[in-house]
Amino acid sequence: MTQTTPQPLTLPAPTSATRQAAIVPALGQLVLSELRRMVRNPMFFIGTVGFPILWFALFGLPNVNEQLPDGTNVGRYILVSFGTYSLLTLAMYSFGLAVAAERTGGWLRLLRASPMPAPLYFLGKVVAALCFSALSLTLLYTFAHFAGGVTMPLTLALTILGKLLLGCVPLIALGFMIGFLINPTAANVIANVVSVLMSFASGLFVPLNGLPDVMQKLAPYLPTYHLAQVGWGTVTGNTSGEAAHWLYLALYAVVFGALAIWGLKKDEARGL
Repeated sequence: MTQTTPQPLTLPAPTSATRQAAIVPALGQLVLSELRRMVRNPMFFIGTVGFPILWFALFGLPNVNEQLPDGTNVGRYILVSFGTYSLLTLAMYSFGLAVAAERTGGWLRLLRASPMPAPLYFLGKVVAALCFSALSLTLLYTFAHFAGGVTMPLTLALTILGKLLLGCVPLIALGFMIGFLINPTAANVIANVVSVLMSFASGLFVPLNGLPDVMQKLAPYLPTYHLAQVGWGTVTGNTSGEAAHWLYLALYAVVFGALAIWGLKKDEARGL
């Protein structure tokens, strides 16, 4: 009786199709876990959703029925202002503070040792942030509609939503830059300073013509100014200079993104 030697089991090498099939559910799980982290953090939820609604209630509701010189409802104008502020706050805290904590806490080092590609992890954070941003803007508009009677056609509302979400990309890149270049303690201070400075200097809380001259001169150099201008122009129907604002936003996204990648490479070189 002859014995046959068992042959080792060989598995087929993964193909690009199987890798792609595995990436999609992994990305979905990353997005869901990031959304859970955002929702379960009370201070984050209050800061990114509650504060814009609160500011609108305090500063927007008393003026929602006024008209701009061109006849545009002021409520819509203010809605864009606080919507832009909401996106800035989310970018600073979801990326600036969270990434800084994950970087110094060793999470990113563990991530590099895992089979999951690092770009997939960051893509999951970006997709989750855009989903949460859409939720935040929707809740803000819902409050403005029912509490202040602010209305706009569905097409206009969706157009503003799409433009603000697209224009949020350079703010996300700015958050990544802060997260990769600054330690968590300093990142907390920097994120707060950047949020306050950019919000006021861009005319989100006070109209630009009511700001000091130094603020008015600083505004065109801030990404939030250009994002707000895109939203305001869409509300008023004056989109003639929109292309220039998009060009500035794209430039900011490239610069901030390049600095964030440089900070990531420095961490990898140090083994952080």
